[in-house]
Amino acid sequence: MKKEPRSFLPDPADLRWLVRSLDLRSFSAAAREMDVAVSVVARGVDRLEAGYGVRLLRRSTHGLSATPEGAELAQEARALLAQLEDIGASLSDQRSRVAGTLRLASSQEICEALVLPHLADLQARYPALRVELLADDRVADLVTEGIDVALRTTVGHSDLVVARELGRFERRLYAAPGYLEQHGTPADPSELQQHHTVTHTAQGPAVTWVFRNAQGKPLEVTVRSRLAASTSALVHHALVSGAGIGMLSSALAATDAAQGRLVEVLAPFASRTVHTLYAVSSPGRRNAARVKAVIDFLTKAAKERWTLAPVR
Repeated sequence: MKKEPRSFLPDPADLRWLVRSLDLRSFSAAAREMDVAVSVVARGVDRLEAGYGVRLLRRSTHGLSATPEGAELAQEARALLAQLEDIGASLSDQRSRVAGTLRLASSQEICEALVLPHLADLQARYPALRVELLADDRVADLVTEGIDVALRTTVGHSDLVVARELGRFERRLYAAPGYLEQHGTPADPSELQQHHTVTHTAQGPAVTWVFRNAQGKPLEVTVRSRLAASTSALVHHALVSGAGIGMLSSALAATDAAQGRLVEVLAPFASRTVHTLYAVSSPGRRNAARVKAVIDFLTKAAKERWTLAPVR
């Protein structure tokens, strides 16, 4: 008679050890975070590997990384742990209490401009809330990376995400006063090809910028950058340092422009295209108290205290 395979029900604590060890790429870092011995974390992952009969982690001098099976389990574990937190809250007398861990993803520059200035207020309002900030220009996957809220300027059409508009802005050209004093200020978009330009590496070596001529018709200019950076924050810092002329969000450049560290270039030719900043969450998490509270807080912060260009 064929023996039925033994079912294995993992301990949620062990799943948490696995997820945090992968996030931090270290057993010891996960142990320090949870204030337990390293052996507790390692044994938890060992139990998972023994129970499932597969290897979940690779150990190397560079830290921990997931095997394909480990990555799949970590993805499911993130969703399960979030659901367990929500279930616990809904069954307690604190169902509306904002507590637990919230993972917030955005570009470094948006994080620095919108989140960090208001983080102390958020933590004071919700002392039981723990926030994990993931700053990266790439679009984070909400499910596989366990992201509760992501700040994005593009959303697309998908039933997999729920988006709330935080504000609107334009993209404009900027340069430092020192650069313009040394190299001159272009009077027409065609003159940009004779200037040092700064772009994002994701755009490639040749970038096409769109303007509008005096008659309001689109005007395209392709430039080859002298400097390309891998994040929008680096592009911004490079422009302030005088590296050249580049495109920035008007909202993110507003403080430097107001204080004279940046000057808008070719303002009469601006395309006037309006872009939108969104707070994005997955449908399964949008009703969690911590997700709703943080999105509400960021909506208010963006509207009242963050400089967003008005829609024209």
